[in-house]
Amino acid sequence: MKLFVMSSDEALINKIKERKVFTSVQQINDVEKASKDGYLLISDRVLPYSELSTIEFENKKVFYMLENQYKPQLESTVKAICNSKDIYLIPPRLVVEQIVDFIDQNLNLAMVKKTNIITFFSSVSNIGTTSTCLSVGKALSQYTNAKVGVLLLNAWDSGTDQLNFKGNYMDQVKSKLASKTISSEQEFLSQFHMVNHNLYILGGNRDTKMERLFTKEEINYLIEHSKQTFDVVLVDAGSHFDNANMVQALNESNLRFLIMNQQTKAIRKFNQFHRDILYPLGYEKEDLLMIINQFEDLSHLPTTKDIHKDIDIPLLTTIEKSENGMLSEIERTVLYDYEDVGYKQSINAVAKSIASSVDLIFNDELQLPRRRKIFGIL
Repeated sequence: MKLFVMSSDEALINKIKERKVFTSVQQINDVEKASKDGYLLISDRVLPYSELSTIEFENKKVFYMLENQYKPQLESTVKAICNSKDIYLIPPRLVVEQIVDFIDQNLNLAMVKKTNIITFFSSVSNIGTTSTCLSVGKALSQYTNAKVGVLLLNAWDSGTDQLNFKGNYMDQVKSKLASKTISSEQEFLSQFHMVNHNLYILGGNRDTKMERLFTKEEINYLIEHSKQTFDVVLVDAGSHFDNANMVQALNESNLRFLIMNQQTKAIRKFNQFHRDILYPLGYEKEDLLMIINQFEDLSHLPTTKDIHKDIDIPLLTTIEKSENGMLSEIERTVLYDYEDVGYKQSINAVAKSIASSVDLIFNDELQLPRRRKIFGIL
């Protein structure tokens, strides 16, 4: 297979050559110079998206790469243009290695990407994404032999309200990530708050000025180090979609959990974000799993069936509203540590699904009674 590249990114071209996916890689400056039997990789810095519709690619297999930054709605527009011409759209905010992975995976459809990264995210704030992530981390550390890392990557919140936190925060480690100067596992682990011998947590960002300054290279460096250091890595990616933190977390994940509650705003916002951001990034709804948090079985609130109908994402489990929510922040205690049987049962269901996906054995010695009904489905 031949690849013709319309890009000035030498690092990318060299990485493609290193992979040896293609028999030859040739840099060109005009679509017409690409042969019909080859693949074509085009950067938007060479060919603006507005010109895509004016070009006849003559059955060439084309990858179009977004390197410039666009507003979410424009990314959706570019996706629509690419779909109309059967062009593979490579999402923005990917590092060189990930761009090559994207091309490789689309050429080899049987290739399944499996990692130990698990991401939790939501469409609105303050619906328990962080508390769910922390509780699942507690469950995994308690009932598996895995070394568990938790990355609170939300650039808009430190995420440590339920912890007597003694580790570092994202704003403190940014310079190390930027310079890629973490030299050992010991140095890496020293940045984390150690909850117990196999649970480590890195705090989120506390500096308002840095909210949009974390780069894709910095976040990728952090995630890659975490992959090598921990058996399983849980990421709280927050609820802001147009930043490197979220894009990198979703791209590197084996499982992606959308945390929802019964707010109509959360439902509406998710559908908007999926249309404008997630779908252009390449995520179908079946690429996600939904967890409904803070659930209350009340007649005036949507049921699980109502929410599923509006969002159309597979539901993993429902977590009932805990009475200890406010208390957990006052006492700086993770919700999983309270004696709430229903809550623990739901968290364990999430933890078991994660353990299975990364080949861990979940030894749940806590015998919880079965529920008499499934909340919201009557």
